[in-house]
Amino acid sequence: MFYICINQNNSMRKILILISIFLLSFSNAQEKEGLANYFLINTGYSNLNGNYFKLGPELYFVQESGHIINLSATANMAYFKDKYILVPELGIGYLFNTKNPFNKANPYKEYINASFYTVRVNASPWNITPEIGLTLIGILEFNAGYSFEYRKHGYTHFDGIKFGLTLHIPTQIF
Repeated sequence: MFYICINQNNSMRKILILISIFLLSFSNAQEKEGLANYFLINTGYSNLNGNYFKLGPELYFVQESGHIINLSATANMAYFKDKYILVPELGIGYLFNTKNPFNKANPYKEYINASFYTVRVNASPWNITPEIGLTLIGILEFNAGYSFEYRKHGYTHFDGIKFGLTLHIPTQIF
C-alpha cells in the first residue's frame, strides 16, 4: 500500500503561497538586472529517524556576487511500518560562493569549479528543518540540521538530527 502524506491543514498551502510570492517578485528583479536563473534536479539521501530518498526540482537565482538563492520542492520517499510514504517538502536556501567569479554577468558558468557554504530552511506539513552544508564542485552537497516537529505523523516522528547527501543535477549546458 502506498500512503501519500499530503497537507491536512492550510499550513503547507500558506508556506507555498509565501514562497511563490517571493519567487515571482525576485524573478522580476533578476530580469531587470540581467542575471541568470537556472533549473536543476536535486536527488539524494537524507536521514531523519529513518532513511529517505529525495527527488525534486530546484531553482537557482544567481547573484552578481556569485552567491545563489535557491528554491526547491522535494518529495521525500521512505518505507515505514509496511507503508510507503511520500513527504512533500519546500525549501529556501542561500549558497555562499567561496570563489570570486570572473564572469560577473553570469557566475553560474564558473559554478562547476566552485564550492559553496549553504544555509537552508525546509518545511513540510509536519516539521521545519534549518540546515547548513557544504557543496563541493557545485554539484555534491553534504548537509546537516535539526528538525523541529510541530505536528504528529501516523508512521514516524520528525524531531531530531537530520543529515544527508544531495546531488544537484543541472538541466542546462553552461
